[in-house]
Amino acid sequence: MRPFQFASLFLLASSFSFAAGKDAPNQDPIVWGRMSGNASCVIFAEGHKTKGMFWGVAVTTQTTGKLTVIETQNYTLDQEEYLETQDVMNDLMRRAQKDNVKFVKIPEKYPPELLEKARTACKPDA
Repeated sequence: MRPFQFASLFLLASSFSFAAGKDAPNQDPIVWGRMSGNASCVIFAEGHKTKGMFWGVAVTTQTTGKLTVIETQNYTLDQEEYLETQDVMNDLMRRAQKDNVKFVKIPEKYPPELLEKARTACKPDA
């Protein structure tokens, strides 16, 4: 095989693997808060919230991450939706340490198997 053909074949194969990796979402839940010794757990769906303003001929938009409560285990939160700002995340971390809470985050559009993984991650042994 000529070097040019080999290089072309290599580039073609690598572009398919990168494209497949880009489209495939992360299939593991993100866990934070109290990692061991947790007495309760909250599963969030992570999405985005966009606010827009119309200024005559211009439009401005601001996109912020949001966490929507899917389910809770042995814990009650005062809201169903939280914006992912630094202050809110700091507050959730303080709650996690104070109340022994583990937080689990999955994408907004999740398959049922990912929710099962999140429930498994909520177990105190996980």
